[in-house]
Amino acid sequence: MNNDFIQVFVSCESREQAKSLVDSLLNDQIIACAQILPQMESFYRWRGQIESALEFLLILKTKQQNYEAVEKLIKQKHSYETPEIIAVPIVAGLSEYLNWIDDEVK
Repeated sequence: MNNDFIQVFVSCESREQAKSLVDSLLNDQIIACAQILPQMESFYRWRGQIESALEFLLILKTKQQNYEAVEKLIKQKHSYETPEIIAVPIVAGLSEYLNWIDDEVK
């Protein structure tokens, strides 16, 4: 299997923000699918302090070639100064599902 497909993880401060990002990404046809995971509590270091926040996690399915467009759109619309945008390769998957991703993104 080639490495054409990726999942992108993005944490958001609210479900509304997550949904707004998903709508934009789907409308621009740069992702095929998004999942919004329920509220979670995140713990992290920020500017020398230990912080925590309630967040929602997006899992986006797209092609590697679309990563830059995904990142650009998220950075433009995200409320965080430094949003989490992490891509991981899909190293294997059901061929019909991967074909569907391929068909749905431009």
